[in-house]
Amino acid sequence: MTGTTMTSLPQDPLPPVSNGNIRGYWFGAKKDGKPGGPTGQSGRPADASSPAKGNEVDSIGPHDCRSVGDDVQVCLPTGPAKKRSGRSPADLAIIKWSQLPIPAPRVRTAPPRHKTGLVGLPEWFWVTNWRSLSGRASAGEVWAEVNAVPQRLVIKPGDERHVVGCPGPGTAYDPSKPAAAQRTNCSYTYARSSATQPGGSYRVRVTVTWGGTWRGSDGSGGALPPLTRSTTFRLRVAEAQGLYG
Repeated sequence: MTGTTMTSLPQDPLPPVSNGNIRGYWFGAKKDGKPGGPTGQSGRPADASSPAKGNEVDSIGPHDCRSVGDDVQVCLPTGPAKKRSGRSPADLAIIKWSQLPIPAPRVRTAPPRHKTGLVGLPEWFWVTNWRSLSGRASAGEVWAEVNAVPQRLVIKPGDERHVVGCPGPGTAYDPSKPAAAQRTNCSYTYARSSATQPGGSYRVRVTVTWGGTWRGSDGSGGALPPLTRSTTFRLRVAEAQGLYG
C-alpha cells in the first residue's frame, strides 16, 4: 500500500466568527458572475460599519451579517432598504448556502480503526459520503440554485509532524485483493507507535473543504465562500514486535 502525500503542517483553520469580521461580501451583483457591490479604495467591499458615501452606499441601509465559512461573513440589506428592493437571487443564494446540510466526512481506514495499525505499514483513509449537494431557494418569482462540491481532503494523523493532502475521497481498500495489487493517494505511514500518546492512541482529524457555486433567476451567478467539515477519531498504532515478538 503506497501513495502517501505529505505537506508541511499548516495552522488550524480559524473557526467562524460572529462579530469579528466587519467587511461585507457581495456575490453575483453582476451578470458576468463577478462579485459586485460597493468597494473601498482597496477594492474590497466597503466596511459595513463605515459612513455611507453617495447614493450607492446609502441604498444598502441597515444590514444583517452572518457567518458562512471560516472567518467569512456575508452582509445582506435589511430594514426599509430591504423592503423596497425585496430578496435578490444573491441574497437567496447566500441564505441557502448557509443552510445547506453539508455533512461531516464519514471516514474509513485500513487497517480498520477498531484494530491496531503497525509502524511502517501505510494506513489508508477514504471518505464514503463524498458527493455533491444542491439546493434551491425562492421568494415569489425570484430564485437561486446552489451547488456544493467536496474538493479536497486533509488528514492530520495526530503525530504533530505532517499532514496528508488528498485531491479526492481516497481509495477504498479491498481485503479480497492482494495488498501489492492496490494503490491509494491517501495514506499515511506512522514512524512511531501511539503508546506515548494520551489514551495510547493518535487523535486523527479529517477535514473536507467544500466549494460552492450558484445561479439566479436573473442570469446572475458566481462562486460562494468555501466551507469545511471535520471528523476526529482515535487510532492505535503499535510496533510490530510488540504484537508478534
